[in-house]
Amino acid sequence: MNSNEDEPVKTERANAEETVFLNGSSLDSDPEADPPINSQTAEFMERIGREIEAEVKRKRAEGAFPPAFERRLKTIFERLTPPGTGNSRKDFETLLRSSDRAAYFDIDVPLGSRKPGVAKVKKILRMTQAWYLNYLTQQLNNFSINLMRLLYVFDARVKKLEDSSTLMNRVHPGGNFSKPFYPNPQRIADQLLKEIQFANGRILVADCGNGYLVSMLKKQKLDCYGVDSNGEALENPFETSLDLRWQDLTVHLNEIADQALSGIVLQGSTDLVSPAEKLNLLIDAKRVLSIGSVIAIVSTDPAFYDTSPELVLQRDLAPGRPFAPQTWSHVLKQLGFSGISTTAIENYHLTTAHLKDVGTLSEIL
Repeated sequence: MNSNEDEPVKTERANAEETVFLNGSSLDSDPEADPPINSQTAEFMERIGREIEAEVKRKRAEGAFPPAFERRLKTIFERLTPPGTGNSRKDFETLLRSSDRAAYFDIDVPLGSRKPGVAKVKKILRMTQAWYLNYLTQQLNNFSINLMRLLYVFDARVKKLEDSSTLMNRVHPGGNFSKPFYPNPQRIADQLLKEIQFANGRILVADCGNGYLVSMLKKQKLDCYGVDSNGEALENPFETSLDLRWQDLTVHLNEIADQALSGIVLQGSTDLVSPAEKLNLLIDAKRVLSIGSVIAIVSTDPAFYDTSPELVLQRDLAPGRPFAPQTWSHVLKQLGFSGISTTAIENYHLTTAHLKDVGTLSEIL
């Protein structure tokens, strides 16, 4: 009789163990190993991603997602993400405090139990093993306390270095001198279209301002969008249907997959960042560009910064100086770009280059 009663239970357990979930895992899978993703799940996830991307693109074209709204939405999302998943200073401090709270080990195990007599057994076991566990716990707590103090010291020293580096690399003047200097898009649009018109994929326009260049490229049936860290420049877009995003360029490039873009236009604040930032920006740009893609750099003539007091202040208080077109050409060549050409347009220089290979970066002299 007992065997008959146990039979349904065993059968049910066996069926449960043989159950294969959507991600390809089962109850008897190794919990430590990452469960494999079968073709059905991969196809489902890819389809959902395409639907979300298409819906967002449609909403942006309707003007339903202005840059300020997307920036606010992203800020809210980052605030609600678990500690440790972000890269901000605040996220690191939250994770550090959470680690500090979890660094204490307690040997007072709970004794409660619903089964009769088990609580007494637990109490006896705790009393007989308390001396041994307490000895181990004291050593673990001493180690964790010293480790957390060491992390706090590291945090203070790194923060001091970050603050001093920020002060050395960038002076924030009063007024609007810290804003990027936008070249006149109407002066460079025609020549830029000639250089980038054959791009067959997505194009990124950095420091896009009100999106005039993005609009001109879209009229030529090019798939393009703009990114700008200056929210005020995005408040009055040239067209409400443009895909303009309020985000720092470096952060945005880090979020793009390798070889995902067919073209990138650098302008504006690129002029006055430090040489190291310029080089890192080009390295990031090369990573996201596919083979055969084009990079266009709209640089201001260094002599143009002497034409007005505001431009002089902006140049002198910036962390870097504008590169001459010869310097841009040299750096692009060292990074493996080819077909480099420069066109002078009034007070600007348009330097374009093509990426024929995405191999190892050359040594930058």
